[in-house]
Amino acid sequence: MVPAAIALLISLVGIMPYPVSDPRLIFSLMFLVTAIYSRQKNGEYFSFLLIATFLSALACFMEKAIIYASIFVAFFHELRRGPIWDIGIYTASGAIFFSIYSFLNNLEIPFPNILFIALAGGLSAALMESVKSERDRRVLVLIALATVFAIFKIYIPTASIESLAIAFLISFLLSLMALKAGIADETGLMSATIVGTVIILFSNLNFFLVLLFFYLLGSAITKYKYSLKATLGIAEPSGGARGFSNVFGNSLAPLFFAMQYGVTKEEIFAFAFVASVATALGDTMASEVGKTAEKVYLITNFRRVKPGTNGGISAVGEVAAILGCALTSLLAFTLGILPLNYLTTVAVSAFIAIHIDSLLGATLEIKGYLNNSAVNFLATLFGGIICIFFVYY
Repeated sequence: MVPAAIALLISLVGIMPYPVSDPRLIFSLMFLVTAIYSRQKNGEYFSFLLIATFLSALACFMEKAIIYASIFVAFFHELRRGPIWDIGIYTASGAIFFSIYSFLNNLEIPFPNILFIALAGGLSAALMESVKSERDRRVLVLIALATVFAIFKIYIPTASIESLAIAFLISFLLSLMALKAGIADETGLMSATIVGTVIILFSNLNFFLVLLFFYLLGSAITKYKYSLKATLGIAEPSGGARGFSNVFGNSLAPLFFAMQYGVTKEEIFAFAFVASVATALGDTMASEVGKTAEKVYLITNFRRVKPGTNGGISAVGEVAAILGCALTSLLAFTLGILPLNYLTTVAVSAFIAIHIDSLLGATLEIKGYLNNSAVNFLATLFGGIICIFFVYY
């Protein structure tokens, strides 16, 4: 508690106008506190101080409010209780910091924008509190806050409050419906809200609808012969409800391509976005349908394996994969994201990436080097990259 309080006090110095809030001074103070506390036996607090010191060094080169706000808000980890309370306490503390910072430094940041930035941080911090991890959650909260504050404060400074509110409400309400329907759990609700909001702000609602289509159809296909898969011990846990790991694993690559499209307005990134989502849906459909197949073969040597084996492929799974890629591409075409002459390019790119997923599953995942979410992320990323390659070459 003492080192966290010291970090809190140092972050408050960052609120003050220059030269009191000189980043070099604050970094020196954080470094001194961390060096002194390194002699203690409490490794959790030391990890927190070490990361906070590193972030303080970054404040010398980027907007300091983001860094000091993250350290300030992370202090309230000590007051955590439950998801709803955590969102409230983290959001309130973020709003307080940015409001005082804006006032003391003569900045004209509209309070609705401050509240939105604080809410994004509150959701992210509460999400980290919900994560089951052996690591100290103070560190996870601190890193999540710094990342989200950076995204929402630097990259979306010109968005109107109406756009922010609409994007957030659409994402939150649909995610809440997914929670009530058993499609997502609480961590899935918070992570999907963050991802959906950013995608809408950087691109438009049609991009979000494509991603939403993946989650709706992917969750529906998870229920396909669920009792049989449960009997075999290969069904998705919790009735197929998606948590934060699944949401981020399948959404980070599409999110990246959507953000690139929003910044550059280059349609190639829109195509890559669709390809990455098509990869996610095709892979999910292939996996969930393939688990019920009688004949499954390992992609690396085509030897017969049990259904549900990482890297296993089947005839019915291949058909399901093609269907998932085609449906996503057709939806994107219908919504005006994808021209007709690029439908095949996007679908083929996604289909290839699905088999990269299978190769990673049969090699790195089966050996424990990657988990399923990491494999999903790499596969969806490859889907977009392969699409870009085909379009250019």
